[in-house]
Amino acid sequence: MRGTRWGLSLALSLMATAASAQNFSRSYFFGDSLTDTGWFLYKPLGGAGFGLAGPGAGTWTTNPDPGWAQIFASKFGGAATPSDTPGVGGNNYAIGGARVVAQGGNVLSTQTQIATYLASTGGIADPNAIYTYWAGSNDLKTTTVANGASPGNIVNPQNVPQLLAVAAQAASQVTQLWNAGARYIVVPNTPALNAAAAAASARPYDPVLVQSRSIYDQALWNNLAAAGVRVIPGDIASIYNYVLANPAPFGITVTSALTPACGNVNSYQCTPANYVAPNANKTHFWADGPGAPDGGGHATGAVQQIVADYLYSLVVAPSEISFLAEAPLKTRFAVINSIQNQIPLSFGQAGTFRGWASGDLSRLKMTSGVNGFPNDPGTPAAVTGGFDYSITSNWLVGAAFSGQTTKQTFSLGGDYRQEEFAVSLYTAYRHDALWIDAIGSWGTLRDTVNRQIPLGTTTQSNLGSTRGSNISFAGEIGYDFGAPSAPPAKTGVSYKAPVAPVASFLLTHGPVAGVILQQVYVDGFTETNPSGAPTALSFGSQTRNSAVTEFGYRASVKFGIWEPYAKLTWDHEFADLNRLVTASLTSIVAPSFSMPGVILGRDWAAATIGTRFRLANNISGYAALTGQLGQNNATTYGGQIGLNVAFDPTGTVVAKY
Repeated sequence: MRGTRWGLSLALSLMATAASAQNFSRSYFFGDSLTDTGWFLYKPLGGAGFGLAGPGAGTWTTNPDPGWAQIFASKFGGAATPSDTPGVGGNNYAIGGARVVAQGGNVLSTQTQIATYLASTGGIADPNAIYTYWAGSNDLKTTTVANGASPGNIVNPQNVPQLLAVAAQAASQVTQLWNAGARYIVVPNTPALNAAAAAASARPYDPVLVQSRSIYDQALWNNLAAAGVRVIPGDIASIYNYVLANPAPFGITVTSALTPACGNVNSYQCTPANYVAPNANKTHFWADGPGAPDGGGHATGAVQQIVADYLYSLVVAPSEISFLAEAPLKTRFAVINSIQNQIPLSFGQAGTFRGWASGDLSRLKMTSGVNGFPNDPGTPAAVTGGFDYSITSNWLVGAAFSGQTTKQTFSLGGDYRQEEFAVSLYTAYRHDALWIDAIGSWGTLRDTVNRQIPLGTTTQSNLGSTRGSNISFAGEIGYDFGAPSAPPAKTGVSYKAPVAPVASFLLTHGPVAGVILQQVYVDGFTETNPSGAPTALSFGSQTRNSAVTEFGYRASVKFGIWEPYAKLTWDHEFADLNRLVTASLTSIVAPSFSMPGVILGRDWAAATIGTRFRLANNISGYAALTGQLGQNNATTYGGQIGLNVAFDPTGTVVAKY
């Protein structure tokens, strides 16, 4: 069944068109004070105790610390500038106090925020941008006041129909973005403190409010999934609860909302002059508390960093895990190359058995090629052993067994170790100057993954393991032109002392063409986090098809016991490179999300240069340097060495030359 699926999917992939890796052109933000980075620098917030933000303030945190949106955007090479910035505008439409539909004064709803953005673009949302929609908190407070058709307190006592109605309104706004062209939308849930986090914050625990917010969050995500809108959900509630219950690793020593970093000052107006201690922005969880006019609930710069790191890790995780299906394509090339390097040593007398072994050590660096996305360098090593039998002096068949391991490092932290055991069957035939070989291989993969992410001042390890397979077929055909050479014989009488004759040499050279078909399958797996942080993810299975053709030239010079050789080909990938990797949160029930996998270049040059040599009449070997050059987002090079011993059918060593 797997073989049928492999053939069908590979054939389909050959007809697909190429795609490029996702590169975010810009970030856009819609929401409330949890995301606002300076709207009230230019427009006052009405009401006693509010007004404009002063110079150096504006973000709802311990200014001048950046808000999470600014940190998040910077990871992709951008910024989060308030959309009301005079003369230039901006990409952050979030406004402190914003609700989903209700609005008043300078506080515009998320409905208006999105409408304003789309009006500025002619109704088209940039499909290459990344968007964040984080709203609902101001509709889900016990202190919420009715505004027009929007109700007041619906969380305690709980009003489920109204909770579902607000969720439906929020979902329709995200759907509007999606229908306008947006394809990468982060939708976090609303913060809700569990019993332990509420106790750490010295605030009353309200289980009804927590449940109400959960109803809203789940309804929002489910409505989007039902509409076919694929978003990236984020579990900020669990992040808050985890950090409040485990503050020490994050350098946080004060978690009480009654003693916030900014005292009784609104966080959007807070500067270092208001800090209750010089490093309060790093040692406190809450920037403002219930004593501030806005009622508090905003986090310090230390927590803003944690939120940004967490959401960033969600966006890039599928790309990181996609490397698991790319590495086997490259390591299989090394095994195929080892067998092809051994074949010329194995041709000989009919009825002869040969045993051989080779080792390969290389350097493999794969990159995403996209700003903000991770890279993946490592050092693969492989050992291959085999035996073959000469049916005739020009036709041989054989089998090989290989084991390889590589430890590829994630540039964001952590690594994965990939091990493969493969079995190959091969044959080679030559007729005069024409030659052909074919290699079929099947291998099992095992990956042990340690995906580390920075989370504030901590590094979180997300551990997992999975298995997979790699099926491949490689074939080459070529034609060798021969040009033997020897010094001309001299005639006549010579009175000089005789000298040893100069060894003759044989130059062969000619074109080569080939194909390498592969299908890599990596099973899905679920991570665990030993520290209990809610950063572990579950990943779906992956299938990576590859269909590479090669055209080039090879040459060798046989000179005594030495035979230097070289091969240079131009390789082209025909298979579809556009694939998605699916991930799911493990800390909460939420829809899965998919992001593009890493995309390596379609074209590259492959080179081999080495020498074959004879150690004894029955023992020969080779040493070679190999490399793939000029491929976008991938570089690999290495060295191989191998030995080949000839035996007769009874096991006795026989001469090959």
